[in-house]
Amino acid sequence: MTFGPFTSLWVFDNQDLAKWLSDAQIAIETLQTKPGFVEASAMRSPDEPGRLIVTTKWTDVGSYRRALSSTESKMTVWPFLADMHDEPSAFEVLLSASELKLEHYKTSLN
Repeated sequence: MTFGPFTSLWVFDNQDLAKWLSDAQIAIETLQTKPGFVEASAMRSPDEPGRLIVTTKWTDVGSYRRALSSTESKMTVWPFLADMHDEPSAFEVLLSASELKLEHYKTSLN
């Protein structure tokens, strides 16, 4: 059993979708250049159009933390995150499933 990938989930309430998407794109483009980045998505709830989220996936927690601590991220990502909900936003994958397999991962906390 290996350690699983790492995911962040940033939740926002925002009514200015065009501005938020522009800021999200800048933040994602910054993170996209960092080692360990896998993918990112910006999404909106169809039930609550002002509820927006960004998810990012990383090969491991260290890559995520190093990416956010870079000077470039402090200038472009952190200002975007200032409006994020103040709640846990970083998660390690413990169990994942696809059409072909179910996989368990070790936790970094043990």
